[in-house]
Amino acid sequence: MNGGASLGGDDPGPLVRPFAVTRGRAGKDLDRLDILTLVMAAHTEAVAAGLDREYRDILRLCQHRALSIAEIAAHMNLLLAAVKVLVSDLIDTGYLIHRPPVPAAGRPDINLLQAVLDGVRKL
Repeated sequence: MNGGASLGGDDPGPLVRPFAVTRGRAGKDLDRLDILTLVMAAHTEAVAAGLDREYRDILRLCQHRALSIAEIAAHMNLLLAAVKVLVSDLIDTGYLIHRPPVPAAGRPDINLLQAVLDGVRKL
């Protein structure tokens, strides 16, 4: 090709890396992990020396503070779906601990707001 990008070039494209990182797995039981789920390392980085680089990177990021799945994805420049698979693996093997996102204090009930709106419209 004349100066343009070739189809067989060195860059495999933006979707190949996440697919390779998760070894083609889409994950199971990922619905337990919200993008705001907070995770923190349960072990020191030294314990994870034999893990793949992406797993070690997640553990390093979560070593001293809890991070959300979304924050980890942003730090690692990976798709949320791929990070969910990796985080799920680390939770299942005991390297990470997690907790659901903290609900917003005083957040109004959407059903109550809808009922109020419907009542106002009837006036």
